[in-house]
Amino acid sequence: MKISSYILVFGLVLGLSAPAVSQTADGSLYTESGQLDRLVQLYPNPATEYLSVKLPTPHAASAKLAMHSVIGNVLNLDREFVDDYEVRIRVKDLPSGYYFLSIKDEESGLKATYKFLKR
Repeated sequence: MKISSYILVFGLVLGLSAPAVSQTADGSLYTESGQLDRLVQLYPNPATEYLSVKLPTPHAASAKLAMHSVIGNVLNLDREFVDDYEVRIRVKDLPSGYYFLSIKDEESGLKATYKFLKR
């Protein structure tokens, strides 16, 4: 492999090329691949006290968020709406381990599940 190939592969692994985002006539967003789920950000991951969820559309209050344990139990956790794009979820009282967050937003068509680690 040439050095330029290594740089290309390294850049793809790091996610240096961001997906292009476009807007339809009705105001919804889509990426080149049609997947909004790649634009959702969960941080910090691993989380200790709070998990912040940044959505690509301004529908944080109307999006349905469901937290699940690895065995599928639904967990009811406190949430705080930071702004139209961001939600903070209190994970401080959860035992350490992996959890899943599913997000459904009818307005944008976003349906995705994300894994995060609670330390």
